[in-house]
Amino acid sequence: MGKSKPRNRAKNRNNPTAREVKPPTDPELAALRQERVLPVLKDLQSPDLKTRSTAARAITNLIENNKTRKLLLREQIVKILLEQTLTDSKPETRADGWGILQNLVLEEDSDFCVYLFRQDILTAIEGAGKSILETLDSEKVPFKNLSKSEKELVWTLASSLISLISSLSEAQNEINQAISNRFTISQFLIGTVTKGGAPDYIVLEVFNCMAILLEDNKALAQQVKEREEIFLDYLIIVKQDTDNKDYADMKGVGACQVLHNLFNSLTWYDHNTPEKGASDAGLIPTLVRAMNQAKIRTTTFKNGDSKHSSPDQVIQLALELTAAIATSLQDALEHASQPRNGKKEGQFAGIVKKEEEFGGFDDTEMTNEASEVKDEEDLVDLDAPEYENGEMNEEEIADDMELVVGEGSDDDEAANETATLDLLVQTAAPQIINLLLQNNGNRSQALSALNNIAWAVSVIDFSEQLLKKDHYLESIYELWVPVAQRIWGEIVSPFLASNSADVGLASVITSIAWALSRCVKGDIKIQPGEQRKLMALYHSSRVMIGEREEELANAVDGGDDPFQSLGVKCIGALGSLALHPASIDLNSDIGIFLLTLLSGLPDVAPAEAVEALNQIFEIYGDENYAFDEPVFWGNDFCRRLEGIQPKLKMKAKSIDKRLFPELRDQVDEAVHNLHRFLSYKRRSKAAGTLHLAMR
Repeated sequence: MGKSKPRNRAKNRNNPTAREVKPPTDPELAALRQERVLPVLKDLQSPDLKTRSTAARAITNLIENNKTRKLLLREQIVKILLEQTLTDSKPETRADGWGILQNLVLEEDSDFCVYLFRQDILTAIEGAGKSILETLDSEKVPFKNLSKSEKELVWTLASSLISLISSLSEAQNEINQAISNRFTISQFLIGTVTKGGAPDYIVLEVFNCMAILLEDNKALAQQVKEREEIFLDYLIIVKQDTDNKDYADMKGVGACQVLHNLFNSLTWYDHNTPEKGASDAGLIPTLVRAMNQAKIRTTTFKNGDSKHSSPDQVIQLALELTAAIATSLQDALEHASQPRNGKKEGQFAGIVKKEEEFGGFDDTEMTNEASEVKDEEDLVDLDAPEYENGEMNEEEIADDMELVVGEGSDDDEAANETATLDLLVQTAAPQIINLLLQNNGNRSQALSALNNIAWAVSVIDFSEQLLKKDHYLESIYELWVPVAQRIWGEIVSPFLASNSADVGLASVITSIAWALSRCVKGDIKIQPGEQRKLMALYHSSRVMIGEREEELANAVDGGDDPFQSLGVKCIGALGSLALHPASIDLNSDIGIFLLTLLSGLPDVAPAEAVEALNQIFEIYGDENYAFDEPVFWGNDFCRRLEGIQPKLKMKAKSIDKRLFPELRDQVDEAVHNLHRFLSYKRRSKAAGTLHLAMR
């Protein structure tokens, strides 16, 4: 039998982590490397503490320059930091190392955070955080007995760690989850502020970091609630301390941000919070007071707070948080509308508008009029049921139409978010309007907050039937109408009169206009000709954005929502203005605009066509309205909509289901609903004619 040759196990192998870094070929970079980068990296590894500290400061300056920063990374500075600097016996050196890492993270993109995560940076953070807590808890050498420089060193190191954790959390969901799973990191963050003595800037950094970690993070929120009650108490104390001042500071608003994300992750709303006051309603007064700082811009903050926050920043965070609370209100209403233990929650019963898909008609509910449309089944390529002759009474016709326009039934009840809703309408919205009228630097955030509040209110069904039955709902509506009218008069109208070419501003203002008109409907009082300005804005949107870009915006997969385009918002706002009890002239003007727009098919963005049809279904869904006969029938809408059917079908077929499945489904549904809407209108017209003849 042949013998196998023994392997030379003692053969030396190259160290894969000790590869030689080749100098750059570019002369300028080669010179920078030789003259500035290599010397400072050598000093960073010097046995002399003073030399290492001087090198760390020099590296901080080099990081600010893109070329020298890339050279430092090329020379494996991260490896040096992880293996030598962060494990140094001297706390000063470790603090310098974490500071360098912090600066690298701030200058590089999120991929660098992913790289650090894969280098197991979280374990190093845990160790450094533990050492800080041990220093704060030490009985042998109490922290209060340390010198000023020693305390500053601890807080400098803590600040670098907190900043790193924040950046890592925002870089990738996987990293955020990994940090949340290591509760020792959260304990470090919490302990840093709850053990006392932390400077205000450390408190602000911890609040910001915990807010990031707690956003949509039920598991971590549950752990904080169960294991860190001291932190919750601390947040409440900070907020109350702010409420007792003449103004709200960044600490108070920052505490509100953490509490909001905690409440939201735990789904604690007004109607189901386990503790009284533990909901967003308790935060709004603090935020509204923070917005008042526009009147006291010269306010200075104590304990270094002014170094890390200005009045403008306080106002900005307060507005952003108010916008988030308004968005959460919609979630709260939906949450309350879900039956639990056989009943729906809430002290007050409200109604949430619920969009329902139109289900068609029963076989026995079709009349002979349906067969009078020429080749109607050919126009709509859908699996429509085969209808038999029969008659429908007016109640059945109305029931069918509710399905077309998407009205919710009386069973679509939701518990009213009383405190949060009241405060948003009565205090937050008026203060935001005042802020906007002052033309300060937070216009974008103020408009966003106002937009979210308006849309939160718009999901509530203020139909006449419900207002008559629910006095609380009626009181909210009566409070909201003047606020909505003020927003229109002081925010929307001036923009429409300005003929601004700012696409971003036009988009948010039009969104607000849509939400207001959707809620108040035809009761909103507009200036003469403002509907024409909205129409002009729709037409100019293609010029402002560009026809090609507009088409792309209306047909993207995984990108921007095509139904949030400027054109769609203009159509939605106009359609809502035409709702009952709008005047016949206004209704006619808008109705003809929508029909003219649809006549341009297939050269109309699909989302715009769908929204225009949905508005027509909503406006003319009830033949009892005063404008139905003179506008819908007087302008021959029915015949003209029939002519649009084949164009709409053509548009649907042009959308690739594989690339844009949701958009295709929406257009297919519009084709389906248009066929049934026309059938309904013809039958209701015939039923009305027959009723008059019998009289």
